[in-house]
Amino acid sequence: MRLRTAPLLAVCAMLAACSSTRFAYNNADTALRFMASSYLDLDSAQAEEMRLRIAQFHEWHRANELPAYAALMRSASERAARGITTEDVAWGLAGVRARYRGLAAKAAEDAAPVLATLAPEQIAALERKFAENNQKFERKFLASDDEKRRRAQADRMLERFRDFAGDLTEGQEAAIERFAIAHESHVALRFEDRRRWQRDAVAALKARHQARELGRDLAEMFNKPEPRRSEAFILADKAWDEDLGQLIVELDRTLSAKQRAHVVRRLSDYAKDFAALAGEKEEAA
Repeated sequence: MRLRTAPLLAVCAMLAACSSTRFAYNNADTALRFMASSYLDLDSAQAEEMRLRIAQFHEWHRANELPAYAALMRSASERAARGITTEDVAWGLAGVRARYRGLAAKAAEDAAPVLATLAPEQIAALERKFAENNQKFERKFLASDDEKRRRAQADRMLERFRDFAGDLTEGQEAAIERFAIAHESHVALRFEDRRRWQRDAVAALKARHQARELGRDLAEMFNKPEPRRSEAFILADKAWDEDLGQLIVELDRTLSAKQRAHVVRRLSDYAKDFAALAGEKEEAA
């Protein structure tokens, strides 16, 4: 995991079960405080300052980001109802990434006044936590055993597609597994990109910047990651995007009426939840 406490809001807001999404989001500040204390080993004064900043960020996110999420999900639901194109997939990926980058940059800037006060032993604890989580990820998704590694990566992809489409046919599962195997090197490259980000973030913390400078540097790591990335990663990421678009279009053509209804309903439910969390009034049917 990266140095990102506040961006967990996006994860909390996108939990799979629609019935739990509002509960999870409304309690996200508690989860974030737990994550901050777990990763950053804050003292009491730092923890209180982080609590206040997380609460402020939560309110900003509710007012500014959730309406955009709702609009994104409504549009996605409409596109899914009429049939997905590669252009739709590219639109979705671009939209999600743009919102995530802005969200993460904002979170980094807001947390910087606390992060700038971290003592060397606290930064060392953060490095150990990064290493611990990296080892867990490596054991599960980058195992040296080919079969174990490919099975774990394929299962993760299958789980994501089942969440939106429900039960999959054997043919659909086979297509997803082929995609996962074809792009297994992308997982390793993305993992290395994550570790590179962690190293850069820790280096910024150790440089003992002023809060404003630290926030600016961390925000730039999220907003403009490409200059720091390897050419191999950039090429693999582009290929992954293109092939994912083709895979989704291929799967879309094989959806049963029940599966398509599941996808449309899933996206629509997310839109309704995000709108409700943002305080928008539900339109009359």
